[in-house]
Amino acid sequence: MDNLFDFASQQGLFRKLEVSDVLFTEYKCMQQESVFGVWSHYNYVVYVLSGKKKWRTLSQDYMVYAEEAIFVKKGANIIHKFFEEEFCALIMFLPDHFIREVVASLPPPPAGPALPTDAVIPIHLNRTLSAYFHSLYAYFLEEQPPPAHLLEIKFKELIAHLVSFETNRPLCHYFRELCHQHKPSLREIMEANFKYNLTLAEFARLTGRSLTAFKREFQQQFQMSPGRWLTQARLHYARHLLETSDWPVNELVLECGFENTSHFSRIFKQHFGTSPLQYRKVHAS
Repeated sequence: MDNLFDFASQQGLFRKLEVSDVLFTEYKCMQQESVFGVWSHYNYVVYVLSGKKKWRTLSQDYMVYAEEAIFVKKGANIIHKFFEEEFCALIMFLPDHFIREVVASLPPPPAGPALPTDAVIPIHLNRTLSAYFHSLYAYFLEEQPPPAHLLEIKFKELIAHLVSFETNRPLCHYFRELCHQHKPSLREIMEANFKYNLTLAEFARLTGRSLTAFKREFQQQFQMSPGRWLTQARLHYARHLLETSDWPVNELVLECGFENTSHFSRIFKQHFGTSPLQYRKVHAS
């Protein structure tokens, strides 16, 4: 599974601007597969210029068309590519610390009830926000990049726009949550991303910890190793899909983060005492 930030950071692939750990890039999808997984240790905003794409989370699908935008929390997602029209988007990668810094400098937003948010949050655009993205894109058309201080102001402007409009209250609530966290929540990130086939080193990077600290804190919180917890979480999710869906087992394997069908079948039988297909015959609703 590719890290989208690392991929977009490579020299020569895309036009990009970078300052204060914030990366802004004109992204064109180069994957040949129609369905693929990506992850990022930074949050990112996607504004689609042309084409369409679907982001899939644990609970919902989000189709994004030209002139639409989404906010994607740090973590992993499955993406569906469509080939009728070239996909081109503006993507801005936003570290937690950058969001905290900007939100702390703004007037506090109106108090309101807590709003649960998914791994993908649709952004409601008005004329001001749409114009903002196009003004940012104009920097790519200049012969020389803008001064770093001007670019930093422009990046901060996006956060200010997003928290200033009532229509983006769910996103504003997520920003407020970030402001109260010194470190990303280990439990929240693991529960939102267990089904993706990331290495322990990648999970550690996603949670903002060294691998050693990640393993130590994980053991303290879950009373088991991360490897054992991931296997159990994926097995129980696979059991749920066997009971409630008609997905072929080979597709279910990928959906649940297992390496291959034989590996999945072997540990499923060890855990539940029967093969996945036999389990489905007995328990499918």
